[in-house]
Amino acid sequence: MPHLRSKPTPESSTYSTMPAANSTTAVTAWEIPTHGRPGFKGDGREIPAAATAVRVATPPPSTPSRSSRATTSRASSTLYFPPPDPEISYFARRFAYAYITPDNAPARANDPRAFVRAVFRTLAPNLPQDFELETPSYHGDVIVCFRTPDDREAAIRRQPFELAEGVTLRLVREGETPNVTVTPMDCLAHVALRRYPVEQRTDEEIRANCYHLGHLLELDPSCFAAPDLATVFVVLQLEQPRQIPRELRITYGDGSTSVVPVEILRVWDRSESLDGNGEYACLFQQSPAAAA
Repeated sequence: MPHLRSKPTPESSTYSTMPAANSTTAVTAWEIPTHGRPGFKGDGREIPAAATAVRVATPPPSTPSRSSRATTSRASSTLYFPPPDPEISYFARRFAYAYITPDNAPARANDPRAFVRAVFRTLAPNLPQDFELETPSYHGDVIVCFRTPDDREAAIRRQPFELAEGVTLRLVREGETPNVTVTPMDCLAHVALRRYPVEQRTDEEIRANCYHLGHLLELDPSCFAAPDLATVFVVLQLEQPRQIPRELRITYGDGSTSVVPVEILRVWDRSESLDGNGEYACLFQQSPAAAA
């Protein structure tokens, strides 16, 4: 299941994917990074401050050099969101971006939506014609919203749509446009969140705070009964461990901040945690209620 890895921009987007259970990709020998980790990550939260929150002076970000600007910008915007709700996923699987080539084709400048309609009526009359067409904001010439995901897949299988004088219409799925980079999520990390405030110790809040660290694969359930500022242990799934910051800063609406030191205890390849059925084998002992 794909996971959105960074905030989409008009120029580029990055998605991370988990390998299939039967993946035969090479196993990477991950190591705990000794340098190169960000100093801290975090953002403001409009929630009541923790009792132990403090005021932290945050230095202004330095201006990166021209050669490092792209890398710095990409790292600073990385967020690991959970998989979308089934309803949203279904909605996304109905969309495709229509690209008309060549760039100087008259249909691109005249009325691309009418052109798409004409192509389907002429070259694919047996396919459903009750799709909706929208003007794209960034990518493609037309956004095609099919009635169902099956309708979209039937149209994509029908490709290529080739017309006279070398004009073509190509459909591209949501998430497969040229601005998208697919990266593996093969690294797992056992991480300790030190001095974690009790006010933030709910499943929802821990997951929200871990968006800055990696995809939260597992949470040690014993943390919920632990005292204030006790360590919270988690297992993260991410692209590579150097992305994990040394501190997580939870900044509240009043400007105060909880500073949570982040310690990487162990890193390993995801394939090492799969059972005989290709399913993830939990690191932490689950409570009877959670197991049920």
